[in-house]
Amino acid sequence: MLETIYEHYGVRPTELMTIGQHKGFQYRNILYTIINVRNMEQEELTELHQMSQFLMTQGDRQVATLMANQQGTGVTETDDQRFIVCRCPIFNPVSSSNIGKELALFHQRGRMLPYEVEKCKRLGQWKSMWETRLDQMEKFWYSKVQEHPNHEMEKKFIESFPYYVGLTENAIQYLVDTEIDDLPRTIDTATICHHRFTAQTWGENYYYKLPIDWVFDHPSRDLAEYIRANYMKHNHRIHKQTIHEFLSEYETVSPLSSFAWRLLYARLLFPVHYFEVIEGYYSSRDKNVQHGYFKQLESILQHSNAYEQFLKQFYSFVGITATRYNIPELTWLSS
Repeated sequence: MLETIYEHYGVRPTELMTIGQHKGFQYRNILYTIINVRNMEQEELTELHQMSQFLMTQGDRQVATLMANQQGTGVTETDDQRFIVCRCPIFNPVSSSNIGKELALFHQRGRMLPYEVEKCKRLGQWKSMWETRLDQMEKFWYSKVQEHPNHEMEKKFIESFPYYVGLTENAIQYLVDTEIDDLPRTIDTATICHHRFTAQTWGENYYYKLPIDWVFDHPSRDLAEYIRANYMKHNHRIHKQTIHEFLSEYETVSPLSSFAWRLLYARLLFPVHYFEVIEGYYSSRDKNVQHGYFKQLESILQHSNAYEQFLKQFYSFVGITATRYNIPELTWLSS
């Protein structure tokens, strides 16, 4: 890879380092991230490039931009690889106490994007995407039931899946009711968001924003996924101070509407953490990786009642009076 980088970009790094989920290197106070894009379409990469260029013009200096290779293209293809290189000046990591405000400012800039977004757009698609994901897993689950497996992971999957079907159907219904009963405000305009926004998305040792992480969606997506990740990180307990700081910092810049709160809640109801563990397990052939997913599934199932409690108490926890905002609460959750 070091030789490939030199050949195609004219930069000679001395060694590769790990940058989040990617490899990269540091050269003359610039952080370079090498990203595999084998499964991405050119149209999607073009949209992400436009987003990063726009955010830079809006003054966001931590945005990583796509670097052209010596052939003048953004994507480099070799015999066995297809990758891009993103570059960003080196900054110290963002403080956890400021991340809510920084995210709100990021969303504020992203709302002004002057381009049409098609490939990266997720706004208005949650229902169809959740239904598709559920249908695919339901077929897979049925095929496993037919096999009568003895393996512990497969037994746990077969036994637990009907419960998560119910949770997913509740999430879809809550989303549909929100879109029927409530009206989006100006603050609910689509913006640049992340696939899964967590405290680590913008880097742990450096501060950077990678376009490869982005989608165009409702801002509540990022808020919900940050809260979910915090809950999982603290062993199925919410770290109250962190979440209160995060939300209050965010709302100093962008106060949330009742529509946004309801979308956020629908997203927390949708058990994406369960889906990702099952999908991760069955898509890996590495025994150690599979074992890691198995332990995650054990933890999720062991704490399913705690997650219901968390969902039940969520609005009161964040200081939202459901009746004042005319927000429906779910009566079936654990008492």
